[in-house]
Amino acid sequence: MRIPNRRYFTLAAPILAAVAIVGFLIGHAHAGSASPVKARTLSTSRFLLDYPASWRRVAGGPVIPGLPIVHPVALAPHGEAAHAGLVAGQLAGGEAGPLPRSFVASMPRLPATAVVDLLEVQAYRYAQLEIPGYGQSLTLYAIPNPAGNETVLACYAAAAFADQLRPCDQIVATVTLAGQAQSYDLTPEPAYARELSSSIAGLNGQRLDLRRMLGSQASAATVAALARRLASKFADTAAGLSTLEPSLVARGAQAALSKAMVEARRAYTALATTAGSPSRSQRARKRVYEAEADVNAALADFSLLGYDHA
Repeated sequence: MRIPNRRYFTLAAPILAAVAIVGFLIGHAHAGSASPVKARTLSTSRFLLDYPASWRRVAGGPVIPGLPIVHPVALAPHGEAAHAGLVAGQLAGGEAGPLPRSFVASMPRLPATAVVDLLEVQAYRYAQLEIPGYGQSLTLYAIPNPAGNETVLACYAAAAFADQLRPCDQIVATVTLAGQAQSYDLTPEPAYARELSSSIAGLNGQRLDLRRMLGSQASAATVAALARRLASKFADTAAGLSTLEPSLVARGAQAALSKAMVEARRAYTALATTAGSPSRSQRARKRVYEAEADVNAALADFSLLGYDHA
């Protein structure tokens, strides 16, 4: 499948970083060009998988740092899970995006995202993941469930066993979910993407320049004036977001982004009122930094939903 070139932003960005959503990924790909020869079926209370006779179910399976898979099951070629295999299970709920924010924040850059068609459902596919402390190639498939925990499947392989990633992809392509009908499309909606991009671009048109002017050498009066302008811009953007109608799978991400925008407005308002007090201003700047980091994390959730950024 084709993955477009992308530029990335840093989640734990300094206060002068800016992020903008400018586009979206469209279309579908397939997880594997062919299904494996069915020999066995792995059945759990959540899903079913077909896998070839050369693969075996194994106990446990490797732990992926930072990714808390609940009730994991594992398959491996010839039962040798140390070299390559598949780990599948659920992720705990409560996240706005398809992957836990703490897990995403550990990565040096966001993964490439694609929407893929499996046997009966669609999934988000994250390829070329770079996880600190994890030396194997890793591809994740996330199948969201707005009504509960999402299903995640991880294909991994050491460098010498990279050829096992393809049969793992083919096994993932056979997955069917038990008791969960997927009535929603994961493909990003172009109209929604344009409206969202316009809203974020309008904010970032002032966000970067004004934040650069909030340096340590700025006078108290200048800091207060700039902070009030930024607070107003975040308030306007949050109000604009409330008029957008996201898809079912994007609702959580939009709610999280709106909440982060509101907190950023409050943080800048606090900075404006404390600019004359060095100690209070320092605390307010820390609050601004944290609020801006939350905005960046919320925008990362949209990237993981297939909405591109620059």
